[in-house]
Amino acid sequence: MTLHACRAPVRRALVRPAWLVIAVIAAGTGAFAWSRVGLLDLPSVPRDLALDATGLGELAAMKQLDDALHAPQRSDQKADRTGDHPLSPAAQRVRDGLNLIRAGQSEAGLVAMQQGVAQDPDNLVLSNAYRMACFKLRRAAMADARRASASPVAATGAVNSVFPAYLETQPIALLEKLVKEHPSRETRLALALAWVDEMLLFPALEVKAPASVESVRELTAILDGAGTIKATQATANPYYVPALFARGLNHLHRPARLVWPEADKTPPDAAVQDIGRCIAVGRKFNVGAARLQATLAIALGDAYVKIGRSQNARSWWQIAQNLCRDDAIQQAVRRRYAWRDETVLDELEAELDRARAELDEPMTDLRMMWSTP
Repeated sequence: MTLHACRAPVRRALVRPAWLVIAVIAAGTGAFAWSRVGLLDLPSVPRDLALDATGLGELAAMKQLDDALHAPQRSDQKADRTGDHPLSPAAQRVRDGLNLIRAGQSEAGLVAMQQGVAQDPDNLVLSNAYRMACFKLRRAAMADARRASASPVAATGAVNSVFPAYLETQPIALLEKLVKEHPSRETRLALALAWVDEMLLFPALEVKAPASVESVRELTAILDGAGTIKATQATANPYYVPALFARGLNHLHRPARLVWPEADKTPPDAAVQDIGRCIAVGRKFNVGAARLQATLAIALGDAYVKIGRSQNARSWWQIAQNLCRDDAIQQAVRRRYAWRDETVLDELEAELDRARAELDEPMTDLRMMWSTP
C-alpha cells in the first residue's frame, strides 16, 4: 500500500470536522451580526420594556395555532381537536371555514371564519388566516374575470363588479366592525393590513394612495394612542413591532418621486425610524427567527437608500446576509449588492415594485412573524 493510499482515509476523516467548523462559524457570524447592530444608529429602547408590549411574546404558540388551523382534518379526528392540542371554539370555527374553502364552499367557509374571528377578535392568528383567505379568493376571482375577458379593472379600476356579493366588501367590512365594537391594537392592526391588501391587489395609484393613508392612520392610532380611538380608550403602544414594521413598510413603499398624500406630515426618515425601532426591540429580547431578523435588516437598508445613505444601506444588507442563509434572503442581498450608487434609488423602486407584485406570498401575511428559521 502506498503512502498516498494511506493518506486518503485520513483526508476523508478530516472532511466532516471541517464542514462542522464552517457550520459553526456561519451560525456564529449571524449571532455576532445581530449582537453588533447597536453600532448602527438604532433608536433606544426602554430598559423596563415588557416583552408583551412588543407583540413578540408568544410567537411559538402562534405558530402552533397557525399550523393547527391549516392542517387538513382527518376523518378519524375529533371536530374540536388537532392532534393532542385542543382548539378553542373560535379557532375551530376558523379551521372549519378553511376546510370548507378547500372543499370549494367559499361562501360558507368565509361565514364560518367570520364567526370565529368575531368570537376572539384579538387573536392575530385567526384574523390573519381570515385576511389571507379573503386575499386568495379575491385574487382568484380577479384572475377568473381576466380570463373571461369580462374584468373592468384594467379599464376603470372598479372593484365591486369583479367579486361575488359575499366577497366584495371583505375583509375590510368585518374588520371595521370589530374595530368599532372592540378597539384594540390587534383589531386595528388587522384592519390596517387589510388596507395594504387592497394596495397589493389594486396597484393603480388612485387605489394605492388612499389605501396607504388609511393603513398608516390605523397604525399610528395603535402606536401613538391617538387618531380614531376614543380618548377614554386611547393607549399608546410605541414598541408594538407588528404595527411599527407595517407602518415602516408603508413609508418605504411610497414612490420616492411622487408627492404622496399627507407627505408634509411625514418626516423623510419615517421608514428608518419605524423599522430601526423594530430591530432594536428584537435585539433587546433576542426574539424572532433568523429569516425575520434578516428581512427586517434588508428593509432597514432599503429605507436608508430612500434618504440617500447608501453606505448605511449596504451595512444592513451585509448584516442580513450574515444572519440567514435562506436562498431568497441571499438572492435579495446579492441583487442589492449589484446596484451602483448613481442608480441605487431607481433599482430599489423597481425591486419594491416586484415585491408588491409577489402575491403568492403577500408581504401582509403575518405568518412571517412566527415562522421558523
